[in-house]
Amino acid sequence: MRYTFSKKDKLTKKEHFDALYISTRGVKSFPFSLRYVQMELDETGLSRQVAIVAPKRGLKHAVDRNRLKRQMRELYRLHKDKIMDSGVQEIWSLRYLGNRLNDYAFLEKGYLNLIEVYNEQRKKELDSTGSE
Repeated sequence: MRYTFSKKDKLTKKEHFDALYISTRGVKSFPFSLRYVQMELDETGLSRQVAIVAPKRGLKHAVDRNRLKRQMRELYRLHKDKIMDSGVQEIWSLRYLGNRLNDYAFLEKGYLNLIEVYNEQRKKELDSTGSE
């Protein structure tokens, strides 16, 4: 596993963003929420594309939003080996729910908890589709 967050990993297409907010499943674990949907990506061999979102409503200063997004990308990059590989291509929207900056340890704890919840939900979804 390469611990990178390359340009190919970033979600950029408008159609993909629209699909995320129309028909998605999601999980929450403070201070993050994750929306995801299964979708065919242009890149072969790529398992997911991710959008990192830090809303202006919670963090008024661009400096704070940029710092938080940088930390969120780092969390994704370092812990992407812990994410269950479902065997299908997905698009993700990783959103910050807090309204102030937190230290990195708090963010990491919340992110790892979010990944656990996601993995459990995906296992249930894959088991239910496999048994039908």
